[in-house]
Amino acid sequence: MTLLSRTSTYDTLLMTMRNGALYTVHIPLTTPMRPVLKVVRSSTWQGFETLMASRCGQYGTLLLGIDKDTGSGYLYAVGHANGTATVIQSIGKVPGTLADAVAFRWAQQTEQPLFSE
Repeated sequence: MTLLSRTSTYDTLLMTMRNGALYTVHIPLTTPMRPVLKVVRSSTWQGFETLMASRCGQYGTLLLGIDKDTGSGYLYAVGHANGTATVIQSIGKVPGTLADAVAFRWAQQTEQPLFSE
C-alpha cells in the first residue's frame, strides 16, 4: 500500500490484494469517513509486496512495485486515478536487487503533495 494522493479533503491509497487486484482507497477527511474502494486492475499485481509512489508531473505518479521474494523492482508511470480506465505504463525492471527488509520514500518538506486522483 502507498499514498497516491493527498488533498485538504481526502487521502487516496493504492494497494494490492492477495488475489492480484490493484485498488484505490479514497478516504474523506470529514465525517462520515467512509472509504471508497475502486478496482484499478483486477489481476497480475500479486507479486508486489511493497509499492512506493512519487509525484511525476502535475497529475501523474511514478510507481515502484517491489517483489520481495525475488528482490526485483518494476517502475510504472501511472496517470490520473480513474478506476479501470487508469493509464498504467510499464517503464521496466529496475537494475539491481532490492533485498532490504524496509523500503521508504524520502521527501523534502517543500515537495508538492501527491495528487493523482
